[in-house]
Amino acid sequence: MPCSPSAPAARRSQLTTLLLGSLGTGPAGLDVRIAGGGHPAALLVTAAGTVTGIPVGGMPVGALAAARFAETRVHLDPGDLLLAVHRWGDRGARPRDAAAFGEARLRAVLVAAAGQPPAALIDRVLRAVDDWLDGQAHDDIAMLAVGVPPPV
Repeated sequence: MPCSPSAPAARRSQLTTLLLGSLGTGPAGLDVRIAGGGHPAALLVTAAGTVTGIPVGGMPVGALAAARFAETRVHLDPGDLLLAVHRWGDRGARPRDAAAFGEARLRAVLVAAAGQPPAALIDRVLRAVDDWLDGQAHDDIAMLAVGVPPPV
């Protein structure tokens, strides 16, 4: 049965999370403005190999008719990148009778891939999840990485 547009979103049981970003050039890199609607924190991976969560907060879109959203800003220096990950597929991935891939494994892969271009970093994460699962199928994994090339 279709829901009317005036029906509260919570009763329709339709919601999603999101991160919405805009990029601007800074003095030596990128300034990123991120608005969030209940999505897990993006991860800042510095060229030196530090991984820091950038929590944004906000409520899932569609959870409440009067939802509130949040925003934050982060600066990316040359060699840094920002990774947004949909966590159901990557951190929940688990071989039979084993622990999930998890936050610690994800962070270890990111530290090892620090300084690489965004596409290479995403490839490393996907390969690590596939290796962890040893050929088993897994849920979807959605990632978006934005980076600043290191100086040449």
